[in-house]
Amino acid sequence: MVEGSPATSFILALNVLFFFGTVVTGGSTTQNLVDWGAKYGPYIAEGEIWRLFLPVLLHAGVFHLLANTFGLLIFGSMVEKIYRTRNFVAVYVAAGVMGNVVSFLAGPNPGVGASGAVFGIVGAFAVYLLLNRRMLGQLGSQQLTSVGVIVFINIVFGLASPGIDNAAHFGGLLAGALMAYFIAPRQKLVQLESPFSFGPPQVMMQPANVGTSRLVVALVIIGLIAVAITWYESQTYVTNIFGNKIPG
Repeated sequence: MVEGSPATSFILALNVLFFFGTVVTGGSTTQNLVDWGAKYGPYIAEGEIWRLFLPVLLHAGVFHLLANTFGLLIFGSMVEKIYRTRNFVAVYVAAGVMGNVVSFLAGPNPGVGASGAVFGIVGAFAVYLLLNRRMLGQLGSQQLTSVGVIVFINIVFGLASPGIDNAAHFGGLLAGALMAYFIAPRQKLVQLESPFSFGPPQVMMQPANVGTSRLVVALVIIGLIAVAITWYESQTYVTNIFGNKIPG
């Protein structure tokens, strides 16, 4: 378990559990992953909307699982501690779903993986650093630069490698950043009060409270965008002579 990050630990455990589930039922074949709930355009167009959620828990092989586990371990626990568990889960789910929505828009092929959600929490971390850059000083600037380099390298690697769902990465990154714009903690300086303090007052950084209303607004906006894109793309599918949806 990742200390102080219960949601990150739970997500990691779910990913491993679903991976072993796919292994014992046929492995990481395309058909088996589709049976488990992979994103697949024709089925989504037929109304299987849950295929925009479940792919976040599925992975096409050990390396795929390890790569997303590594990203989640690095950024998940850190972002969960900054945003608190409730908001972290909201960002992760919203980014994962939006990643699959944009992937659906980009093409009908099956897709799985938590990378859209992971990109989302990376985007949320970047926005937090950007909004608090004055308070965080040089360390924050260095972290923001590092995040930018990591995202750039992943984008270049994704564009240069076949089989990488770049649309899911892009959708997740944007959704995470948009969520963070509304709910990222804003750090402020507060003076420490103590009857035993002498000399100049001591101050520390403390995050300002983020109201639930901002989270609701962010989720509604993301939800409306996801519904609009899914509806639009579904309309481009036609029904063949066998009654199945196919790309138009």
